[in-house]
Amino acid sequence: MMLVSKGFALQQKVRQRFQSKMVDDGQDTFLRGIRPFVILGQVFGIFPIYGITANDPMKYRLKWFSLRVILNLLVVVTALLQAYYEYARLKMIGINAKNVSNLIFFLDACLINVLFLNLATKWRTVAAKWDEVDETFNRAPYQMVGWSLRKRLCVVSFTLVFLAAVEHCLSIVSTVHNQYHEIRYCNWTVPNYYQFYSLRRFANIYLNFPYHSLSAVFFTYISSALTLFWNYQDIFIIMISIGLATRFQQINNHLKILSDGVLIPGEDFWIRVRTNYVSVCELLDDVDRVISWTMLISCATNLYYICLQILHVSKKLANSVEDAYYGFSLVFLIVRTVIVFLSAAHIHDCAKKPLDIIMKIPNVGWCIEMAGTIVTYELVMLKFDEESESKGNIPMCSKFAFEKF
Repeated sequence: MMLVSKGFALQQKVRQRFQSKMVDDGQDTFLRGIRPFVILGQVFGIFPIYGITANDPMKYRLKWFSLRVILNLLVVVTALLQAYYEYARLKMIGINAKNVSNLIFFLDACLINVLFLNLATKWRTVAAKWDEVDETFNRAPYQMVGWSLRKRLCVVSFTLVFLAAVEHCLSIVSTVHNQYHEIRYCNWTVPNYYQFYSLRRFANIYLNFPYHSLSAVFFTYISSALTLFWNYQDIFIIMISIGLATRFQQINNHLKILSDGVLIPGEDFWIRVRTNYVSVCELLDDVDRVISWTMLISCATNLYYICLQILHVSKKLANSVEDAYYGFSLVFLIVRTVIVFLSAAHIHDCAKKPLDIIMKIPNVGWCIEMAGTIVTYELVMLKFDEESESKGNIPMCSKFAFEKF
């Protein structure tokens, strides 16, 4: 009787503690947590789904004849146009290991945008399932340890978007610094610096079209949007991983109350835990089906740009501004890639703990394999860079892609 009474008292205490922590947690859902990030992406033409501000995911929809989809397609078409003219420019001046990156950048950004457009056609079904799972885990007896899910998502997304903005700003500062140095070295008179910047920055376009200030503003916007895309896909994957891992972790925390052996659960307890666990696993399968290609492109893109930035850093750069940009970009890219891998792996760890089947891949194994892959591709790029070093470099003071003012 003493054991039964202690168990009942402990159960009541646990229930009260869980209920007190669940106050206002009805708002702590994954869809609410990613809402600001999705809206930010839509400003730049990616993931053009409607109804994102609604609390009911069944109101999510993709309207093909809408301003958001038009903006999305406008960005894609413009990027394809830039890719075409960049290819023509490279044929004219020659290709080396560095200048081909712009062509890859345009094509990669187009692919990312199309993948998120395809995701928008399937997101309502996934979101409805996710909202149903969140409703279960925002009630007792489940609890959140530490920050709420929304806070975790907001902090991670804001931090990574901020760092991506810093990287983009450093890229612009480096370009402006190099152009200003060229103007002084060549003793050019430039009455309109923004026109000079645009003609050099978007040379692939202005070799084929006349310059206009409005078009320069438009291409500056498109450049910012395309830069956001390859950061956007990584951050989106990280946020999805956090959302799924958090729900598995709540099941783990719920099972920890049994560790002392005082509270012996009945059949209803195990039925509920098994049902909730299966629902999260089903959600994981649904999410994996709709973002599998996005994850593949993310890994391939990050691998290429890590090799490219290492190639830049390994060479003697023109000035300290370039040193700062390429150094920051390389570190940020590596950190972001590692976070993508670790957050995805964390889902696996959290999903296996409730079953007491802990299957972990040793860090040494995947780290060496990844490092070996990077070294292999880096050696290939270095060889290509040496063989093509004399090609594709526009000499200082060249009139190529430069109009008289």
